[in-house]
Amino acid sequence: GLLLLAAFVVHELRTSYPLLDVSLFANPRFSAASVAIASAFFGLFGFIFLITQYMQLVQGYSPLQAGLRTVPFAVVTGVFSPLSIAIMHRIGSKAVVAFGLTLMSAGVVMASTLDADSAYFGPVLASMVVMAAGLGLTTSPATEAIMGALPADKAGVGSAVNDTTRDLGGTLGVAIVGSVFASLYGPRIVDGLNGFPDQVVALAEESMGAAVVLSEQIPQGEVLLEAARSAFMAGFQAGSLVAAAATGIGAVLALLWLPARHRVTAST
Repeated sequence: GLLLLAAFVVHELRTSYPLLDVSLFANPRFSAASVAIASAFFGLFGFIFLITQYMQLVQGYSPLQAGLRTVPFAVVTGVFSPLSIAIMHRIGSKAVVAFGLTLMSAGVVMASTLDADSAYFGPVLASMVVMAAGLGLTTSPATEAIMGALPADKAGVGSAVNDTTRDLGGTLGVAIVGSVFASLYGPRIVDGLNGFPDQVVALAEESMGAAVVLSEQIPQGEVLLEAARSAFMAGFQAGSLVAAAATGIGAVLALLWLPARHRVTAST
Protein backbone atom coordinates (compact mmCIF):
# COMPACT_ATOMS: atom_id res chain seq x y z
CA GLY A 1 0.00 0.00 0.00
CA LEU A 2 2.76 2.43 0.92
CA LEU A 3 4.66 1.57 -2.26
CA LEU A 4 1.57 2.25 -4.37
CA LEU A 5 1.07 5.56 -2.58
CA ALA A 6 4.69 6.54 -3.19
CA ALA A 7 4.37 5.59 -6.86
CA PHE A 8 1.21 7.68 -7.14
CA VAL A 9 2.93 10.72 -5.62
CA VAL A 10 5.92 10.39 -7.97
CA HIS A 11 3.61 10.08 -10.97
CA GLU A 12 1.53 13.09 -9.94
CA LEU A 13 4.65 15.21 -9.51
CA ARG A 14 5.88 14.34 -13.00
CA THR A 15 2.72 14.44 -15.09
CA SER A 16 1.55 17.61 -16.80
CA TYR A 17 -2.08 16.98 -15.83
CA PRO A 18 -2.14 15.50 -12.32
CA LEU A 19 -5.29 14.11 -10.75
CA LEU A 20 -4.06 15.64 -7.51
CA ASP A 21 -1.52 18.44 -7.34
CA VAL A 22 0.50 17.05 -4.43
CA SER A 23 2.62 20.20 -4.35
CA LEU A 24 -0.36 21.81 -2.61
CA PHE A 25 0.62 19.90 0.52
CA ALA A 26 3.69 22.14 0.80
CA ASN A 27 1.22 24.74 2.08
CA PRO A 28 1.21 24.20 5.88
CA ARG A 29 -2.37 25.42 6.27
CA PHE A 30 -3.62 23.02 3.61
CA SER A 31 -1.64 20.00 4.81
CA ALA A 32 -2.28 20.56 8.54
CA ALA A 33 -6.01 20.98 7.99
CA SER A 34 -6.07 17.82 5.87
CA VAL A 35 -4.33 15.88 8.63
CA ALA A 36 -6.79 17.31 11.16
CA ILE A 37 -9.77 16.13 9.11
CA ALA A 38 -8.23 12.69 8.59
CA SER A 39 -7.45 12.23 12.29
CA ALA A 40 -10.93 13.43 13.31
CA PHE A 41 -12.62 10.89 11.06
CA PHE A 42 -10.17 8.19 12.13
CA GLY A 43 -11.30 8.74 15.69
CA LEU A 44 -14.97 9.11 14.75
CA PHE A 45 -15.29 5.93 12.69
CA GLY A 46 -13.13 3.93 15.07
CA PHE A 47 -15.31 5.03 17.98
CA ILE A 48 -18.60 4.36 16.18
CA PHE A 49 -17.33 0.93 15.13
CA LEU A 50 -16.75 0.06 18.79
CA ILE A 51 -19.60 1.80 20.59
CA THR A 52 -22.39 0.43 18.41
CA GLN A 53 -21.18 -3.14 18.95
CA TYR A 54 -20.75 -2.44 22.65
CA MET A 55 -24.35 -1.30 22.98
CA GLN A 56 -25.76 -4.27 21.08
CA LEU A 57 -23.51 -7.18 22.00
CA VAL A 58 -22.45 -6.28 25.52
CA GLN A 59 -25.36 -4.25 26.85
CA GLY A 60 -28.03 -6.12 24.92
CA TYR A 61 -29.75 -3.32 23.02
CA SER A 62 -31.43 -4.01 19.70
CA PRO A 63 -30.03 -2.30 16.57
CA LEU A 64 -32.87 0.24 16.76
CA GLN A 65 -32.29 0.93 20.45
CA ALA A 66 -28.56 1.31 19.89
CA GLY A 67 -29.17 3.65 16.95
CA LEU A 68 -31.50 5.83 18.99
CA ARG A 69 -28.88 6.06 21.72
CA THR A 70 -26.42 7.57 19.25
CA VAL A 71 -28.82 10.39 18.32
CA PRO A 72 -27.37 12.74 20.99
CA PHE A 73 -24.03 12.43 19.21
CA ALA A 74 -25.53 13.85 16.02
CA VAL A 75 -27.43 16.55 17.91
CA VAL A 76 -24.37 17.79 19.79
CA THR A 77 -22.27 17.77 16.62
CA GLY A 78 -24.97 19.78 14.85
CA VAL A 79 -25.01 22.35 17.65
CA PHE A 80 -21.26 22.86 17.79
CA SER A 81 -20.58 22.91 14.04
CA PRO A 82 -22.04 26.40 13.40
CA LEU A 83 -20.65 27.68 16.69
CA SER A 84 -17.17 26.62 15.62
CA ILE A 85 -17.14 29.05 12.70
CA ALA A 86 -18.13 31.98 14.91
CA ILE A 87 -15.43 31.04 17.41
CA MET A 88 -12.87 30.59 14.62
CA HIS A 89 -13.46 34.14 13.38
CA ARG A 90 -12.65 35.41 16.88
CA ILE A 91 -9.62 33.33 17.84
CA GLY A 92 -8.44 31.69 14.61
CA SER A 93 -8.61 28.16 13.26
CA LYS A 94 -5.49 26.81 15.02
CA ALA A 95 -6.96 27.05 18.52
CA VAL A 96 -10.42 25.81 17.54
CA VAL A 97 -9.22 22.79 15.56
CA ALA A 98 -6.62 21.81 18.17
CA PHE A 99 -9.13 22.15 21.00
CA GLY A 100 -11.76 20.21 19.06
CA LEU A 101 -9.38 17.32 18.41
CA THR A 102 -8.31 17.38 22.05
CA LEU A 103 -11.96 17.09 23.10
CA MET A 104 -12.42 14.18 20.71
CA SER A 105 -9.40 12.46 22.20
CA ALA A 106 -10.71 13.07 25.72
CA GLY A 107 -14.10 11.64 24.79
CA VAL A 108 -12.58 8.42 23.48
CA VAL A 109 -10.32 8.14 26.53
CA MET A 110 -13.49 8.38 28.62
CA ALA A 111 -14.99 5.59 26.52
CA SER A 112 -11.93 3.43 27.18
CA THR A 113 -12.85 3.40 30.89
CA LEU A 114 -16.29 1.89 30.28
CA ASP A 115 -17.05 -1.58 31.55
CA ALA A 116 -19.71 -4.07 30.56
CA ASP A 117 -22.23 -2.64 33.02
CA SER A 118 -21.65 1.11 32.52
CA ALA A 119 -24.88 3.11 32.58
CA TYR A 120 -25.96 4.79 29.35
CA PHE A 121 -27.13 7.91 31.20
CA GLY A 122 -23.73 8.40 32.70
CA PRO A 123 -20.29 7.54 31.33
CA VAL A 124 -21.53 6.20 27.98
CA LEU A 125 -23.52 9.31 27.10
CA ALA A 126 -20.88 11.61 28.58
CA SER A 127 -18.14 10.14 26.38
CA MET A 128 -20.32 10.56 23.29
CA VAL A 129 -21.22 14.17 24.14
CA VAL A 130 -17.59 15.18 24.70
CA MET A 131 -16.45 13.52 21.49
CA ALA A 132 -19.35 14.97 19.49
CA ALA A 133 -18.57 18.47 20.73
CA GLY A 134 -14.97 18.01 19.62
CA LEU A 135 -16.04 16.76 16.20
CA GLY A 136 -18.36 19.74 15.76
CA LEU A 137 -15.58 22.15 16.68
CA THR A 138 -13.06 20.49 14.36
CA THR A 139 -14.67 19.77 11.01
CA SER A 140 -15.99 23.14 9.86
CA PRO A 141 -12.86 25.19 10.71
CA ALA A 142 -10.59 22.51 9.26
CA THR A 143 -12.66 22.41 6.07
CA GLU A 144 -12.55 26.21 5.86
CA ALA A 145 -8.79 26.06 6.32
CA ILE A 146 -8.42 23.62 3.42
CA MET A 147 -10.58 25.72 1.12
CA GLY A 148 -9.11 29.01 2.31
CA ALA A 149 -5.56 27.87 1.68
CA LEU A 150 -6.19 27.64 -2.07
CA PRO A 151 -6.94 30.19 -4.78
CA ALA A 152 -10.51 30.31 -6.05
CA ASP A 153 -9.65 28.45 -9.26
CA LYS A 154 -8.53 25.42 -7.22
CA ALA A 155 -11.69 25.22 -5.10
CA GLY A 156 -12.60 21.92 -6.75
CA VAL A 157 -9.26 20.42 -5.72
CA GLY A 158 -9.80 21.61 -2.16
CA SER A 159 -13.26 20.06 -2.02
CA ALA A 160 -11.97 16.77 -3.41
CA VAL A 161 -9.11 16.62 -0.91
CA ASN A 162 -11.50 17.43 1.93
CA ASP A 163 -13.74 14.51 0.95
CA THR A 164 -10.80 12.18 0.35
CA THR A 165 -9.20 12.86 3.73
CA ARG A 166 -12.53 12.13 5.45
CA ASP A 167 -12.87 8.84 3.61
CA LEU A 168 -9.23 7.91 4.18
CA GLY A 169 -9.36 8.73 7.88
CA GLY A 170 -12.60 6.84 8.38
CA THR A 171 -11.39 3.79 6.48
CA LEU A 172 -8.12 3.66 8.41
CA GLY A 173 -9.99 4.18 11.67
CA VAL A 174 -12.21 1.16 11.18
CA ALA A 175 -9.36 -0.97 9.80
CA ILE A 176 -6.79 -0.16 12.47
CA VAL A 177 -9.10 0.06 15.47
CA GLY A 178 -10.85 -3.09 14.30
CA SER A 179 -7.53 -4.90 13.96
CA VAL A 180 -6.45 -3.89 17.46
CA PHE A 181 -9.80 -5.01 18.82
CA ALA A 182 -9.62 -8.39 17.06
CA SER A 183 -6.02 -8.97 18.14
CA LEU A 184 -7.13 -8.88 21.78
CA TYR A 185 -10.62 -10.36 21.59
CA GLY A 186 -9.53 -13.67 20.05
CA PRO A 187 -6.71 -14.61 22.45
CA ARG A 188 -8.65 -13.37 25.49
CA ILE A 189 -11.75 -15.43 24.79
CA VAL A 190 -9.65 -18.52 24.05
CA ASP A 191 -8.01 -18.13 27.46
CA GLY A 192 -11.37 -17.50 29.11
CA LEU A 193 -12.91 -20.65 27.65
CA ASN A 194 -10.20 -23.03 28.81
CA GLY A 195 -11.83 -26.45 29.19
CA PHE A 196 -14.65 -25.81 26.73
CA PRO A 197 -14.96 -28.04 23.63
CA ASP A 198 -12.75 -26.89 20.77
CA GLN A 199 -15.75 -26.37 18.49
CA VAL A 200 -17.36 -24.01 21.01
CA VAL A 201 -14.13 -22.06 21.45
CA ALA A 202 -13.63 -21.77 17.69
CA LEU A 203 -17.14 -20.43 17.15
CA ALA A 204 -16.91 -17.96 20.02
CA GLU A 205 -13.53 -16.78 18.77
CA GLU A 206 -15.05 -15.75 15.44
CA SER A 207 -16.99 -12.82 16.88
CA MET A 208 -18.79 -11.53 19.92
CA GLY A 209 -22.06 -11.94 18.03
CA ALA A 210 -21.38 -15.64 17.53
CA ALA A 211 -20.54 -16.00 21.21
CA VAL A 212 -23.83 -14.37 22.23
CA VAL A 213 -25.85 -16.71 20.01
CA LEU A 214 -23.87 -19.73 21.20
CA SER A 215 -24.37 -18.80 24.86
CA GLU A 216 -28.11 -19.33 24.39
CA GLN A 217 -27.60 -22.87 23.12
CA ILE A 218 -25.27 -24.56 25.60
CA PRO A 219 -25.61 -25.40 29.32
CA GLN A 220 -22.63 -23.25 30.33
CA GLY A 221 -23.95 -20.27 28.40
CA GLU A 222 -23.52 -17.79 31.25
CA VAL A 223 -19.85 -18.66 31.65
CA LEU A 224 -19.33 -18.34 27.91
CA LEU A 225 -21.12 -15.00 27.77
CA GLU A 226 -19.10 -13.60 30.67
CA ALA A 227 -15.84 -14.67 29.03
CA ALA A 228 -16.94 -13.10 25.74
CA ARG A 229 -17.91 -9.84 27.43
CA SER A 230 -14.57 -9.68 29.22
CA ALA A 231 -12.67 -10.35 25.99
CA PHE A 232 -14.77 -7.79 24.13
CA MET A 233 -14.05 -5.09 26.71
CA ALA A 234 -10.31 -5.76 26.50
CA GLY A 235 -10.42 -5.14 22.76
CA PHE A 236 -12.82 -2.23 23.16
CA GLN A 237 -10.59 -0.44 25.64
CA ALA A 238 -7.43 -0.91 23.58
CA GLY A 239 -9.16 0.13 20.36
CA SER A 240 -10.52 3.23 22.07
CA LEU A 241 -7.04 4.25 23.16
CA VAL A 242 -5.77 3.88 19.59
CA ALA A 243 -8.56 6.16 18.35
CA ALA A 244 -7.78 8.62 21.14
CA ALA A 245 -4.10 8.60 20.19
CA ALA A 246 -4.92 9.38 16.56
CA THR A 247 -7.03 12.42 17.44
CA GLY A 248 -4.50 13.52 20.04
CA ILE A 249 -1.71 13.42 17.45
CA GLY A 250 -3.94 15.43 15.13
CA ALA A 251 -4.35 18.07 17.84
CA VAL A 252 -0.59 18.35 18.32
CA LEU A 253 0.03 18.64 14.58
CA ALA A 254 -2.65 21.32 14.30
CA LEU A 255 -0.91 23.33 17.01
CA LEU A 256 2.46 22.92 15.30
CA TRP A 257 1.52 23.42 11.64
CA LEU A 258 -1.85 25.09 11.27
CA PRO A 259 -1.57 28.88 10.99
CA ALA A 260 -4.15 30.74 13.05
CA ARG A 261 -5.32 32.96 10.21
CA HIS A 262 -4.56 33.03 6.51
CA ARG A 263 -6.76 33.01 3.46
CA VAL A 264 -5.97 33.01 -0.23
CA THR A 265 -8.74 34.54 -2.31
CA ALA A 266 -7.22 34.82 -5.77
CA SER A 267 -4.93 32.82 -7.97
CA THR A 268 -1.33 33.97 -8.07
